[in-house]
Amino acid sequence: MFFIDLNLDLDILGPLADNNFLTPRPIQQQAIPMALDGFDLLASAPTGTGKTLAFVLPALQKVFDAEADSSSAPQVLILSPTRELAKQTYQVIQQQTEHNRINSCLIVGGVPFGQQKAMLSEPIDIMVATPGRLLELNAQQWLDLSVVEMLIVDEADRMLDLGFIDDIKQITDVLPLKRQTLMFSATLEGDKIQQFASDLLNEDAQSIAVEKPRQIPMNILQSVYQADNDQHKEHLLKALVQSHELKQAIVFVNSRKQVEQWVSVIRSTGVQCYGLHGDLRQSERNQRIKEMRRGRIQVIVATDVVGRGLDLPDLTHVINLYLPMKADSYVHRAGRSGRDGAKGVVWSIVDSMDWPNLGRIERFLDEKLPRAVFPGLAPKKPAPDKKPKGKAKPKKPKLKGAKKAAAKKPAARKPKKKVGRGPKTPK
Repeated sequence: MFFIDLNLDLDILGPLADNNFLTPRPIQQQAIPMALDGFDLLASAPTGTGKTLAFVLPALQKVFDAEADSSSAPQVLILSPTRELAKQTYQVIQQQTEHNRINSCLIVGGVPFGQQKAMLSEPIDIMVATPGRLLELNAQQWLDLSVVEMLIVDEADRMLDLGFIDDIKQITDVLPLKRQTLMFSATLEGDKIQQFASDLLNEDAQSIAVEKPRQIPMNILQSVYQADNDQHKEHLLKALVQSHELKQAIVFVNSRKQVEQWVSVIRSTGVQCYGLHGDLRQSERNQRIKEMRRGRIQVIVATDVVGRGLDLPDLTHVINLYLPMKADSYVHRAGRSGRDGAKGVVWSIVDSMDWPNLGRIERFLDEKLPRAVFPGLAPKKPAPDKKPKGKAKPKKPKLKGAKKAAAKKPAARKPKKKVGRGPKTPK
């Protein structure tokens, strides 16, 4: 199958061909025809398998099919959980609409309100936004969402993790009842996400799961390195980031405080490294991502919140310095590497605090992740999930009938011996 077989407008097919996108990926082959037929959609595919184009192309076709000219009220609203993911989606739209009449805008936090107010007075066909900033602008009555014909919720499970479910309900309350809704994510499992979907989608909604949601793509190689302590973890990290096979990497940590701590450690090896976290100004975050894309930064240390939406085409490695508490977050992290079918690598440095999280991830994936040892940095302690070697305790023989009953019967107590003080000695 080719994109030309999907009944897309020539103004859409042209930019695809210019960017050498000729053959749709599996999620695109299944989702685009259903979306073009007007169905609500619940779609799941691993990160890095082409989900963005799977909803951007139907959104563009929706605008091309509309008879009305552009106005300041968008026809398509795309919601993203993070600024980085919203910006990535916006860039894909910009790439696809560079030479046609479709107008789009990006509404995220970290941008002055006055600048966004001016933007909202211009013609808009497609709006990409994060829920929080969208509601702030709506509260100031700067938004007109009365003609939205298509709502797209990207990374729906992440929306739940970040507590955006109430925000999205507030947004849908001001949207037209008659609309098409598409929900996309790398994982769509669990009662909460299913309830979320049933609240947003109509009864005729179609469901797509291109690959098992608990599966890491085959083009991504995974390894677990055991660390005995913090010092051992630091030595392993330094060795891994200096590996000759590593071109660019994201090092994932679990808190903002850890970001700057480990940036300093990596810089001490001579590797160009910067941090990415929520306390940075949006302009700084954008600049660091731009420098990474230009190849001027080799390693970024990031938290899940900002690392989730990053699309870095030259990224070869993901390093989990701390494993996430939620197993599906491991899947999202892994998907930052191996984009568009390229080879990717995920290294996880696991110490005693992380073994419970590793067990949770392995149960989620239904596989044991391969263990690896870096030359000269082998762990000295046994892995917690390995049973100590030794002689097995002999099993007690099974008893039957009368012998079994006799074994259960308590033994008769022997009478206690009375201990006296003896006869008194006469004085």
